[in-house]
Amino acid sequence: MDAKDYSIYRYLSPDGLARFWASRRIVDPRVSAREISERVGLSEAGVRARLRSLERSGLLRGTSVTINPSLFDARVTVVEVPIHTPKESDPLFRDLAVVDGVLFARDLLTEDERAVSVYLASDSAGETARRIALVRRLAPGGTTREPRPYWIPPCPREPTALDWKLLRAFRRNPDRTRAEVAQDAGVGLKTTARRFDLLLDTHACWWSHSSDSEEWPLALLTVSLDAREDPARVGSAVAARVETWLPVAADGLGRSPTSEGATLAGLVPVVTPAALETTVRRVLETDGVTGVRRTFGLRSATFPQWTDERLAERTGRTS
Repeated sequence: MDAKDYSIYRYLSPDGLARFWASRRIVDPRVSAREISERVGLSEAGVRARLRSLERSGLLRGTSVTINPSLFDARVTVVEVPIHTPKESDPLFRDLAVVDGVLFARDLLTEDERAVSVYLASDSAGETARRIALVRRLAPGGTTREPRPYWIPPCPREPTALDWKLLRAFRRNPDRTRAEVAQDAGVGLKTTARRFDLLLDTHACWWSHSSDSEEWPLALLTVSLDAREDPARVGSAVAARVETWLPVAADGLGRSPTSEGATLAGLVPVVTPAALETTVRRVLETDGVTGVRRTFGLRSATFPQWTDERLAERTGRTS
């Protein structure tokens, strides 16, 4: 992956701002190769060629659709399981498949610790407690860190019967064209296109990289600021110093945009350890920055059963 590949990755979202659903980068399927080419200074054909190359390498191995858990009246909680040796990760990922409500898990490494973040959906505090207890029993050493809520944007409208049908069709095969989805759902192309935009714009669902895609060679840099500093100013200063800085929105970290406290984080490519340390040094030299924490993704897995069961309930009632 070179600088142009990273630029293409950045603009898979139209605003070049990273948002995540359960640590998986959200992309917008409406962004075209032409739009990306205008931003990164490559021809449209060049962008398409690089996208094909990234697909062959496994970094963009298709897409997947995540349905907003709030549509099922669910909340999301993150439980971190400490990992002490590399051999502990494999059995944990295997065992998480038996825990109802597990949506996603990711193995993360920081400078001083390693943990698997487990994302759980539940519809009550009691159910959340029971699922956390089960994850704790599966954890190596039987311990987890303090659970925390993971904020996701709510969907402001209740899906119609047609919306549920389209959500099912998109989730079955997210890489199909809207014309193919329209044919599968038995509705017109214009209706499908209009509903497609509405579902995305109201956060009813998200497109992201496929669950079997390789981890991108990226580091998440979480930046500590002087309490007197304006995060927007520091963020602009960091972006001016680090050409590859891809800012991460507060809601991309699972925090409400209106929550108190400043959050400044960004993704940067990890080409070599020396290059990463140069990037970190430039961030640290920015006025107002007091510290930088590095986080690396090692492995991830999606667990679709909980969502698929609830989607089947909705489409069974509305089909």
